[in-house]
Amino acid sequence: MSDTISARRQRKQATIFPGLFWVTLAGLFSLWGGRLPAQLINVDFNQNNGVSWGGGGPDPGPTMSGPAVLGKAGDQWNGINVNSGANLPLKYADGSASPVKMTFTSGGGYDANSFGGSTPFASTPCDALMEDYLYSGGNPQSITLTGLAANAAYNLILYNAANSGAAGRTTYFTVNGISRSSVWDGSSSTLIAGVNFVNFKTALSDSSGKLAIAYSGNGTAEGDLNGFQIQTAPFKISASCGNSNLLISFSTETGLNYQVQVRTNLTDVAWTALGSAIPGNDTIQTITNAIGGSRRFFRVQISTNAPAALTRLHTGGTNLVNDRGAVVQLRGLNLGGWFIMEKWMCPLDSGSLPDTYSAITNLDRRFGVATEQNLIYTYQTNWITTDDLNNIANAGYNCVRTPVWWGNFYSITNSTSSGWRPDAFTVLDWLVTNCAARGIYVIIDLHGVVGGQNLDPTTGWQNKNQYWTNSAAQNQTAYLWAQLAAHYRDNSAVAGYDLINEPYGAPDTAAVWAAYTNLYSTIRAVDPSHVIIMEGTFGSWNWSMLPDPSWYGWTNVVYQMHEYQWGGTVAQIEAGADAQVTDFQNHAAWKVPGYVGEWNNMGMGAACYDYSINAYDHAGLSWSMWAYKATHGLVPDGWGWYDPIYWPTTPNLQTDSAAAIANDWQQWRTITSFGLNAAVGL
Repeated sequence: MSDTISARRQRKQATIFPGLFWVTLAGLFSLWGGRLPAQLINVDFNQNNGVSWGGGGPDPGPTMSGPAVLGKAGDQWNGINVNSGANLPLKYADGSASPVKMTFTSGGGYDANSFGGSTPFASTPCDALMEDYLYSGGNPQSITLTGLAANAAYNLILYNAANSGAAGRTTYFTVNGISRSSVWDGSSSTLIAGVNFVNFKTALSDSSGKLAIAYSGNGTAEGDLNGFQIQTAPFKISASCGNSNLLISFSTETGLNYQVQVRTNLTDVAWTALGSAIPGNDTIQTITNAIGGSRRFFRVQISTNAPAALTRLHTGGTNLVNDRGAVVQLRGLNLGGWFIMEKWMCPLDSGSLPDTYSAITNLDRRFGVATEQNLIYTYQTNWITTDDLNNIANAGYNCVRTPVWWGNFYSITNSTSSGWRPDAFTVLDWLVTNCAARGIYVIIDLHGVVGGQNLDPTTGWQNKNQYWTNSAAQNQTAYLWAQLAAHYRDNSAVAGYDLINEPYGAPDTAAVWAAYTNLYSTIRAVDPSHVIIMEGTFGSWNWSMLPDPSWYGWTNVVYQMHEYQWGGTVAQIEAGADAQVTDFQNHAAWKVPGYVGEWNNMGMGAACYDYSINAYDHAGLSWSMWAYKATHGLVPDGWGWYDPIYWPTTPNLQTDSAAAIANDWQQWRTITSFGLNAAVGL
């Protein structure tokens, strides 16, 4: 028996139909058509930018002394000794020519043994593969394969670096809009999924036989690629008959959808969907079909359902619209407690330190700037991970509002242009890139301006509020926004720039409007196209705190409000949501979209949250609930969509060792220590 893959290309999907078979009343099934070749292709990148760097990898056409994840010892590999190339022909593992060609880019090549370095794979069967690698050079890089079978499924293995001195290095691989990461541990000498390779078990080629692969590091950090293996993937389907039902079972993979289709005769015009599409989850899944008739024909449609590429948002009357003219209502969450560590909602410090500034300066004093920055990076890369972005995307939300402060971009001791940090965009770039891959827009929210806009520790440094009277702080904040706008000017995944969070420390309304005008002009000088967001979160905290934008010539702006009914009853909270809607509608003549950038219904139950969501949705208001995760209380505390399920240790930054601090912060990953809080109604 054999199987065929017939296909059609769907809009925004890669789609295949493997496993066409018929089932008789006796429960026997046959697979139709001709089998695709199952030949294996191996590629090893072994360029290292020069002999002076310590040698290089094996010559083109190496063999391994042992098998990798696929294949066997002695298989031939395509040894690639250049940093980039176009339409390079590839051979099969048996040495015969294949129709497949490769085009690829990189930031360069490296050998793990260069400059006194080493790899734990030395003297192992996979040393030739794992010793050398391409690196991303701080930018996303790509591999494009052509000449594959059209609309076919492939088993794809991608290997990341094995340099002993690069423990913790994370490489992100994206195929068919699905991203997976591998974190090198610096010591493993065997091949381990998620440590030195990732596996896409069903990588789908398009209708022209092309497959695109992207690889990158964490933001502007390095990501690495040693090589890859690709082979047609058998799609295994089994069928059995019970007393009255046919059971159809097949393997699934996370990130793909599976739709079983049926018809009685192959001459029938249309196939009929059997139930709903099934999201893949890396297990065998089964559907049932009542037995009837003499025989039926079945097939399984596999689709990536990768999100459509995000296009730049702009205003259109009271709506946000994308470049295709479609209205986009932003619905999502705030990533609070991340770039700004608010002690009440995150594991900042178990001692007396009150804010992010005191945490950083204390760590600088105790361990030095380099160790401090490594520790903060450890916190940031554990508090929010791709698991969290998957949670948000899988729940159907399309926006994250991301609070940042000046200390993320400037040296904590120098907020002038000379103090601009070389790693200023590393984690924020990681966020924007990974959100874009999941169809999520990012709002950059300046939660803490230089000098501080109020006295609250949510600005990053409590008890300051000097921005309004300090011209240097105003200029340095403007410089910060100019850098952000220039960096993200061409990035459509950034929904907009939120100029100043909650400027209620201002001496009067005029001071806020003057600050908005200054920052608006600063941004427009370098970025004429992105949405600019202005908050009415001061004074009476409503639309009356903001002007008709035509007075100042502001265009492409969104007005933002926050909604908190502190200590309110359910009725008062619901009335607050209604008031936000009414206020927005009363200012419709201004032709400004509205955005409830922060709101929380104080743990008053799922129905109360649903009331607010429905009110905002029906009015066309965009919104983001505060917050995605919080440590204010265990599940079901009202402040986090995800709350802790137990209490990991919060470090004491004034007494604990650097290793203990890092270890403690690593325990606060959502996937290990938090649970979904159904009480917030999202």
